[in-house]
Amino acid sequence: MEYDTREKIEPLGTIDPEIDAFIKAHPMPSFGGTQDVMREMMEAAKTARKDSDIEYSIKITMRDGYQSETRIHKPPSPDGKHPVLVFVYGGGFIMGDCTQLSPYARIAAKLFNAVVVNISYRLAPAHKFPTAPNDVWDSLKWIAANAHTFGGDPAMGFILGGASAGGNLAAVTAQKSLDEGLSPPLTGVWLSIPYILEEEIVPAKYKDVWFSREQNAAGPVIDKASMEFMGLAYSADMKSPDLSPFNAKDPHKGMPPVYLQVCGTDPLRDDGLVYERVLRDHGVKTRLDVYPGAPHGHIMFPCKLSTKCHFDTFNGLAWLLGKETPNQEVITQELAVNPIMSV
Repeated sequence: MEYDTREKIEPLGTIDPEIDAFIKAHPMPSFGGTQDVMREMMEAAKTARKDSDIEYSIKITMRDGYQSETRIHKPPSPDGKHPVLVFVYGGGFIMGDCTQLSPYARIAAKLFNAVVVNISYRLAPAHKFPTAPNDVWDSLKWIAANAHTFGGDPAMGFILGGASAGGNLAAVTAQKSLDEGLSPPLTGVWLSIPYILEEEIVPAKYKDVWFSREQNAAGPVIDKASMEFMGLAYSADMKSPDLSPFNAKDPHKGMPPVYLQVCGTDPLRDDGLVYERVLRDHGVKTRLDVYPGAPHGHIMFPCKLSTKCHFDTFNGLAWLLGKETPNQEVITQELAVNPIMSV
């Protein structure tokens, strides 16, 4: 479906009945509270570390000498060369760490015989903008140059992806990789529920279809108050290319294929919808999955739309890698072993 009018987009904001019932039975804690409370929530949901020959941490040196923790996930048979996937966690730029997406990383490593690298970035408010995008860019450059040291071969596929704030950082960094001539280049980008736009940088052509901040201001999981809280902590320059690919000098043209996931009751919904349209307008290959009535971060819920989102994620990654669609039964089995505990 083409989401090109307000009339087509607005119904996406009606909450899914199953998700609505789940939220009413399990009230979501407010994300508008203190930063300490939010960090505790993320800490409680973190995946336990399991160091082994195929999963372990390394440190990457940032431009200022900081040693950034990075999590390597290899396939069960790690010999030989493998595609490289780089994942960036979410958390509103104020919480999260490189184990957050480890369940997805383990599954992707196995499904695609790939090396999956979960990178880190320093968090606000202790580390103000643009520390986070700088850290992600420094990490990606290091991975491009050193993937061979852990069995990666970007020529077989080099994917950058992230969720929520991680989706923002992935989008910004993918654009920067074009501007700076990253070598080897990215071959695909995965953006799940990404933060991309602010009102002052939405192109005039799309302003009438960018209204999810208003429509979903009271949405579950994140709402207007929590977005304001996180925005204040991040303190970004709204016109900086480190905040949005729309701020680049010559944006969008030449981007590799992009896979996007968008949720209907998410305040960030229209960021993803607009970005997908703009990319297509610039000749970029895109794939879009939309979850009507689903809130930001619903993948933590035991609901049908959430399960579909898991399947779609791996199908989308397969599309980016030029591989066959994975067997849903295999994905189901892997999710049982590697439950998604955080977003």
